Amino acid sequence: MAEEDSKFEIFLPDGTVYRPEKKEKKPTHYITGYDPDGKSKKMKFSTKTDCDRCGECCRRDTPIILKEDMPLLIEGIISERDIYTIREGESMRSSIDGEIYYTSMELIKIKPIFGTSICFFYDPEEGCTIYERRPYVCRIYECWSQNIPLTGIERLRLTRSDLFGEIDFIKETIKKQEENCSLFRFQDLIEELKKYKSQNTDKIAEMILYDLYLRDWLKEKLSITDDVLPLILGRSLLEIAPFFGLIIEREGENFVIKVLQEDE
Repeated sequence: MAEEDSKFEIFLPDGTVYRPEKKEKKPTHYITGYDPDGKSKKMKFSTKTDCDRCGECCRRDTPIILKEDMPLLIEGIISERDIYTIREGESMRSSIDGEIYYTSMELIKIKPIFGTSICFFYDPEEGCTIYERRPYVCRIYECWSQNIPLTGIERLRLTRSDLFGEIDFIKETIKKQEENCSLFRFQDLIEELKKYKSQNTDKIAEMILYDLYLRDWLKEKLSITDDVLPLILGRSLLEIAPFFGLIIEREGENFVIKVLQEDE
């Protein structure tokens, strides 16, 4: 969309849409304030209508990769080490309201900088380091608008099937993981443990061990590094357990499983 065609719309609770009349490229508004002497003074500010590379969206979350972004992978702008898989049923923190949601579909995203929500390609001094070749959702995102321009994510998203569908060995490995380490089953076991204090710890530990052994086996068979595994198999059950309310500590071949206390 050309810069001069950008629109700012507000969707009101009753379903109506408010569209301010366009006056100029960056309309200037005035509000009344006070100077240091206490005298009334007009202060002006400009309404943002395009990306000024402030980096706020880059710090808040990482983008989903779509089929549209395949050229970025083919050309090496984004590598297999830079992205990871969110499996169906996995928890994600929304960048909009900060709440935790469980995904209804598999997604592939750019990795965040370790321990943060900041995009791997964001640099505090430079901003987005691949800005000219950034992913599609980054290019169409309008932080200044109430509009959500991307629809049909289920059809548009890139999946592991798109990447590895022709590689039977990887495809079968992913299938085995889903059969033995289903996140829906993992969550059910945890909920039973919390609610009924049932002895599900052995079953939970078995799932975690299978997931870990599968990763080691895949590394050995394909001679791949640890940083590629999150793309092929997603994050390990050990990593995502806290989002389901468990703290798991490994002691050799044994696991210490603790249920997190929920806020009243």
